[in-house]
Amino acid sequence: MDPVLYDSFDRLLSDISTPPVIREIESSGSADALEQQIKESGFADAMVAEDAGGAGLSLGEAFSLFFLCGRHALPLTLAPTIIARAVLARQGVNVPEGGVAISNIPVGHRDNKIECRNVPHGKLVQWVIVPHAGVADAPVDLLLPVDKAERVETGVNASLQVHLSWTDPRSVGVIVEGAYPWLEVAAAVTAAQMAGAMDSVLNMTVRYAGERSQFGRPIAKFQAVQQQLSVLAELATASRVAAELGCQAAADGTPNVLAAAVAKARASEAAGTVVSIAHAVHAAMGITEEYDLQLYTRRLIEWRTDYGSAGYWNRRVGDAVLSSDAPCTMEYMLPTYFPGSASD
Repeated sequence: MDPVLYDSFDRLLSDISTPPVIREIESSGSADALEQQIKESGFADAMVAEDAGGAGLSLGEAFSLFFLCGRHALPLTLAPTIIARAVLARQGVNVPEGGVAISNIPVGHRDNKIECRNVPHGKLVQWVIVPHAGVADAPVDLLLPVDKAERVETGVNASLQVHLSWTDPRSVGVIVEGAYPWLEVAAAVTAAQMAGAMDSVLNMTVRYAGERSQFGRPIAKFQAVQQQLSVLAELATASRVAAELGCQAAADGTPNVLAAAVAKARASEAAGTVVSIAHAVHAAMGITEEYDLQLYTRRLIEWRTDYGSAGYWNRRVGDAVLSSDAPCTMEYMLPTYFPGSASD
């Protein structure tokens, strides 16, 4: 990505996605002011083609935007909205105003009713894309309005997730034509946000370890703490590399499915350990509501199962490798990330 664009978005989020703002949105369930600021910035159309009024970024070029959304704990679905607006514009669908979420899996169907559980940031969005909505045995992708849905709270403190359901969804929704791998894209984008959140957790933990003293010296001087910090740094860095590779895509904007699978699996596996180490180093301070660490670690815990857990994506990768003729995993996976690298 253009460093000027990266720095511009980083400064914007530093100004508008502050801990007090995040806490207010989590408490009130409303983000109108923040949504208006994002709308005016134009970043929601980052991947919309230039001739349609956007910036024309590719999925790979937009990785840094997704990473920064996680790094600043942005309490909006801007990352999925960027994807949805680009895909809908490409398909000739009238792009709606407001935030767009991509429904989590699984999606339940019964009696011409769609039920989506734990919709990420579902409390704040105006629209939800439901992939493969198997209503009346005719699976389609639907764009559904949240104001026509029945809402049920998850009961999780400060969570922005919500359960949503629609009766007779085709009468209130818009059919999105053309096959698009919504689940894989959502997984790759979520991995990028997780990498951003881990980067913030790492920086906060290293800074705290350097400031907190015990037995007359900073705890960062103790070998046991240093070892834990090195593991945290390793996991955060590996997750960022995997997420960036997972956002590489073809010319039509669709990601490499296996790269996206590895990215989400890697980030989800790392998240639990990253959260554990960060809270262990911070000790009691880290679990207080007033301390900012939990703004990131709570999201990491939610994100690690959004759009498929590590187990789900590892099975996808394993099944693909086992069904191939490749002599080893490396021979199979290398072309996924570096096309043309495999030997003839």
